Amino acid sequence: MTDQMTPVGGAPRRRGPAASGGGALSNPAVRAALLIVLAIIIGIVLLQVIDDGSGPIGDGGTTTTTAASTTSTSRGTTTTTKADPKETGTVRTPQQVTVLVLNGSGVGGAAATVTNSLRALGYQTLPASDAPAQVGNTVYYQSGYKRECAAVATTVGGNAGVKEMPTPVPTGAERANCLAILGT
Repeated sequence: MTDQMTPVGGAPRRRGPAASGGGALSNPAVRAALLIVLAIIIGIVLLQVIDDGSGPIGDGGTTTTTAASTTSTSRGTTTTTKADPKETGTVRTPQQVTVLVLNGSGVGGAAATVTNSLRALGYQTLPASDAPAQVGNTVYYQSGYKRECAAVATTVGGNAGVKEMPTPVPTGAERANCLAILGT
């Protein structure tokens, strides 16, 4: 005759929490809590790995400077410029850069719109004005401001070229570190 507490095969049945063999992990609430914590940790790690800073919380732009080049990214456009051997030290903040925007596009108010965008980013701006018609956007830089004007070119968009300030400096741009001319 067999004992009701002993299954066929000989080992006695256990009763209580250890009977299921899982201990605390056998509790569905504990397992659910562990899964939630694990999902949160994985989510944080993935956000850190793939976040480029361009979402609604990011500022939409980054600037990376090396001894050989400057790369600026804003609104999906990337501008890379070779470093000028005269360019040393840290990149100036927008508050330390004065920009003049001229409208050579023929579109009314275009220079004022870009000027307002630059001002909102913290740049010092001069009153927008008109320029002779030109094709494409160009940002000119004063000596020592190439990296900063490359960042302005990113904001101006339209694959703006970055060039050294022409001589003589265009009228009205004498106080500007960067001169942006909008074209068609």
